[in-house]
Amino acid sequence: MEFLLSPDDFLVAAEPILRLKLSCLEGITNQRRWMACFGAKPDIMADLWTRIDPSTTMPEGAKPEHMTWAFYFLKLYNTEDVNTRNVGGCDEKTFRKWVWLFVDAISYQEYPIISWEKRFMGNFGNEALITIDGTDVPVQHKFDPKLCSHKFKSNGLKYEVGVCIQTGNIVWINGPFRAGVHDITISRQAVIGALNEGEMIEADGGYEGEPFYIKIPDDCTSSEQRYMKTVTRSRHETANKRFKIFEVLKRQFRHPLNKHSSCFRAVAVITQLNIEYGHPLYSVEYFDEVKTNSTNA
Repeated sequence: MEFLLSPDDFLVAAEPILRLKLSCLEGITNQRRWMACFGAKPDIMADLWTRIDPSTTMPEGAKPEHMTWAFYFLKLYNTEDVNTRNVGGCDEKTFRKWVWLFVDAISYQEYPIISWEKRFMGNFGNEALITIDGTDVPVQHKFDPKLCSHKFKSNGLKYEVGVCIQTGNIVWINGPFRAGVHDITISRQAVIGALNEGEMIEADGGYEGEPFYIKIPDDCTSSEQRYMKTVTRSRHETANKRFKIFEVLKRQFRHPLNKHSSCFRAVAVITQLNIEYGHPLYSVEYFDEVKTNSTNA
């Protein structure tokens, strides 16, 4: 049977990490301290606890503090000795066990939370419903030219992220790929095939080569349209930056590479829930150029 928890339960569970007792998150200082440690408010932890239902999906003994450990791990990505000391002095084996159980469990919520069908929300007939971009993340690995990212000149992995133009919801995640793989190559493998007939994507110049499926910056004639496309792509960069507030995606990933996908997807889930829980991306005005011309006619 599902064991429901409230946000207050996670305030209590986080006391060893925060080193203070919180009855609520009132006050800007407490809110900043909480977000600096966990990257999401306790409401989101309570939501995910309900979705995951650890009483039926995990070994016996799962507690709210174990979920706070997972958020803390993703947000700060400290070394294990620092982590175990800061969460109250548990041993490293116990910390690893529960962190990875919860990181995996959160990542498994990708499909109900990050939904491809949500790209239709708010649409009023545009061809382009999403922006798409690749985001590179550093990894610790023996140098491999195929892994080398041109963005930070060292080994990395690449993920493809899609954001709904009208709502700012994250609606697509694909990867990981070697950082050296070109963005357009990745798109040809999956997202282009997922489009409906006549549907297109808005992207930057790195996606040149698929004019029937992807709109790039130069695919316009009016200054108004060019400005809208620029603002829309810039909003996507804001989404990418929200991923990188989690140090597990910002620092060199030192764990086995086969664990990286779970971390990225867990961060994506948390980021989308942050958007839904009162921290949306800024709104943009976007419509296809043909609509601009018909309006001005």
